[in-house]
Amino acid sequence: MSSGSRELRMDPTTRTWILVGKPPQEPAGKQAPEACPFCPGREGDTPATIAAITGPDGAWRVRCFPDRAPIFRIEGPFDRAGEGLYDRMRNVGAHEVIVESREHGRRLPQLSDAELADALRLIQGRVSDLHRDPRFRYVLLFRNQGPLAGSLIDHPHSHLVGTPVIPRRLEQELRWAKQHFDYKERCLACDILHQELRDGRRLVEATPSFVALCPFAPRFPYETWLFPRRHQHAFPRCAPDGETGLPGLAALLRRTLARIEHLVSDYHLVLHDAPNEQAERPAGDWTTLRDDFHWHLELLPLTARIARLQREEEFYENPVPPEEAAAALRAAPVG
Repeated sequence: MSSGSRELRMDPTTRTWILVGKPPQEPAGKQAPEACPFCPGREGDTPATIAAITGPDGAWRVRCFPDRAPIFRIEGPFDRAGEGLYDRMRNVGAHEVIVESREHGRRLPQLSDAELADALRLIQGRVSDLHRDPRFRYVLLFRNQGPLAGSLIDHPHSHLVGTPVIPRRLEQELRWAKQHFDYKERCLACDILHQELRDGRRLVEATPSFVALCPFAPRFPYETWLFPRRHQHAFPRCAPDGETGLPGLAALLRRTLARIEHLVSDYHLVLHDAPNEQAERPAGDWTTLRDDFHWHLELLPLTARIARLQREEEFYENPVPPEEAAAALRAAPVG
């Protein structure tokens, strides 16, 4: 590996792909509002727009463009290679930024339901477009809110990353979802939803189409997951309009984030979606994917203290039981 380059290397003891090498240069500190590259009028400070949702005046409302310091790079071949028992390849992929509002400093709960639905529509379109590239096995959406989450720009934005490998946690979810389906011929997430809706103690809010709940074994205080109530294996399958589609999801997401931000200011938002069904992969992989997997959003609030076990051994410690967290979130204001 040449100096300054990055590549993916697999840890043979866990079958986990690790991105190795010096990361791209990022701002040294938090960006000042007057220098924000995401504000209207500064579009020339970013790569060219890939896709946008515009208003009646023709101005963009939501905008997507390639990240100027990408984690994965779209150019070139994978150059897969072996080194004895080790495996490596170039960090080929895609890395895009979704700017969710024209207004600097707005947080997602401050957007209207319609504005947030527009952002979700653009994200959905970009996920579908990236799925057309057979090199990408997975498309990851993540959003970092606040300094504890590593965000250096206050302008509302998310990241979309197409990768040649499936992230480890998603691979674990896929494996256990398939095992549950093979044994019971039912979706694991649907079974969880049925139980949580009956129990009620960990519910944050349920609408006719979507459910927000605190998981039974959360990694973080006030961790919350959002699911479609009806079985749906992939986010691009969510209808773009109507209360059963993205507008309904946007409304529940906005209220849930408002509740979380009343208690915790910083968080990660991650989409757990099905892998790319158009990707190059061995025949027979995920043969029951459409029946066993259930897409969802995970909201992972962050507090200042990171437990030692979490840092060093990925053994999470959470001082707030989900039953208490859900009660506090239900009582929190949504507007």
